Amino acid sequence: MLINRIAAAILGGYLFASTAAALLSALNGPGSDAMLGGALLGLALYAPAIIWAFATSSTRRAWGGLLGASLAFAVMTLLAGASS
Repeated sequence: MLINRIAAAILGGYLFASTAAALLSALNGPGSDAMLGGALLGLALYAPAIIWAFATSSTRRAWGGLLGASLAFAVMTLLAGASS
């Protein structure tokens, strides 16, 4: 089970951070400042996502929370991109 939590922390945390970064970049509009801001947010969210994956009571909750939030960020990113 520890390997599963490590995978959730690394892979799920990366997916969570990258979709959050993509959302921020989409909301800020085109340009290098938006991309830089998104990348910095991704770095800032990766560590708490890893901590959360190990702090939850179950591995299923770790995967579900990270994948669910990532899916929500991805949908919001698509909607933000479609509206601009």
